[in-house]
Amino acid sequence: MDPTPERLVLQPPNLPAGTSCQGIALNPELAVKAGLKPNDLACRPANLSFRNMVSEMGFAIAPNSFYPARTTGVGGFALSFEASYAKINADQAVKEADGTSVQYWHQGTRGSIDPNKNQFSTVNNSPDGLLQIYSLKARKGLPLGFELAASLGYIGNTSMWVGGGDINWSLLEGFRKGAPGIIPDVSVGGGVRTLTGNSKYLLTTAAFDVKISKPIPIADSAQLTPHIGYQRLFIFGDSNIIDATPNVDALSQCGYQGADPVKGTPVCNNKLSTGADNNGDFNNNFTFQKVRIHRHRGMVGLNYRYEAIYLGSQFIIDLTDPADENPGIVGARQWILNLEAGAFF
Repeated sequence: MDPTPERLVLQPPNLPAGTSCQGIALNPELAVKAGLKPNDLACRPANLSFRNMVSEMGFAIAPNSFYPARTTGVGGFALSFEASYAKINADQAVKEADGTSVQYWHQGTRGSIDPNKNQFSTVNNSPDGLLQIYSLKARKGLPLGFELAASLGYIGNTSMWVGGGDINWSLLEGFRKGAPGIIPDVSVGGGVRTLTGNSKYLLTTAAFDVKISKPIPIADSAQLTPHIGYQRLFIFGDSNIIDATPNVDALSQCGYQGADPVKGTPVCNNKLSTGADNNGDFNNNFTFQKVRIHRHRGMVGLNYRYEAIYLGSQFIIDLTDPADENPGIVGARQWILNLEAGAFF
């Protein structure tokens, strides 16, 4: 499931029959025979496919505000292990501007290894329907109802990690007795998560949330704490330079001699049969359009604590269709199941 955005490619118009932009890069003379220039037959980015994949990945790795509105307290510290299972639209297809239909998780992620060739397949025929993230999280209470949290997690079946931090402010923390004691805890907070271990694009998410919770004592040493909240999520995805023909070395193909001192274009030693420079593969490098996504999420959860040990669960879901305010998004609403086990110190 590691990302392969170099496969999210659209073919240029006017291709000779039976060829592709990747085939032209391997054998530019095919374009010459058709009376065309290899430079005019470069691969193009499938921007809508990239946008949808980044949106769904961003939803999965975003800050989840997985704690009640009440903090650990000034002297408190909590350490926990967290497992998150995020639904993605694994078989969803998007129609690009040229009418091409692309299954972005099939095309945009690495599949299984062919046991006969010992190579990865060119398409992921069975992408995971759930993204699994396993994290270690630490929380520390501060004066005036503030709390800081840090998290580091691994995304299952990939080589990617996600890390970040949160800040939480419990507005009504401290009421325990009398009439104010029936008032639930209310907090506001925010967090940031960023993806690492991926050289193809940069993905960062930020979120702001409001939560309400109320601890319910069960016995002297145990309590249940239901909590509910709303979150506004922002997803920022930026592509690095993508080589749509990674099996072709543009420098070797052109016999690169340096850059033209006036035009800045590559000077090639290798020529086509027309006498032109064999430099068409340089045009197969591109970046995707920037991705900026906004989503509304609802959260409901339950924590159980017995003395220093606690367990928790939380469910997160899109409150509105992501397509409502994000043009080009086609997938259904997503959800996440969070599970947690930890200890207070």
